[in-house]
Amino acid sequence: MAVGARREEIKMLKVMWLLKRKTGTTMREFIDYYENRHSVLGAELFAKGDFAPLKYVRKYLQPMTDPIGASEEGAEQEYDVAMELWFHDQAHFDRMIEVMTPAYDIIIEDEAQFLERDKRAVFILEEHETLFDATQP
Repeated sequence: MAVGARREEIKMLKVMWLLKRKTGTTMREFIDYYENRHSVLGAELFAKGDFAPLKYVRKYLQPMTDPIGASEEGAEQEYDVAMELWFHDQAHFDRMIEVMTPAYDIIIEDEAQFLERDKRAVFILEEHETLFDATQP
């Protein structure tokens, strides 16, 4: 495949939540709770049926100065984690929502332990990929 070529699309639905840690919680405490409690709870709930997402990913956001533009150093970041769930398609996502609805109270109660629930954003990801020759320095 040529440098800068675009890969043929694989149809998959990816949903991303941007989430903010609870005020007064360090990033280390936030990650520890999410990885050792909340994601385990999610995995347990997903394991109870045929609706589990293909992938459940947490990407913790580490602030840095923008190397190609002006960014405020030390500014409080709006979100601390980008959480993604991957599904075969819209029907798979809809099935997960349908089956998980009775568990929402459990999820919300746990989220209140470590998240600012009023500071979140949800997106469907439309992904486009450009490939580069990784063998070049």
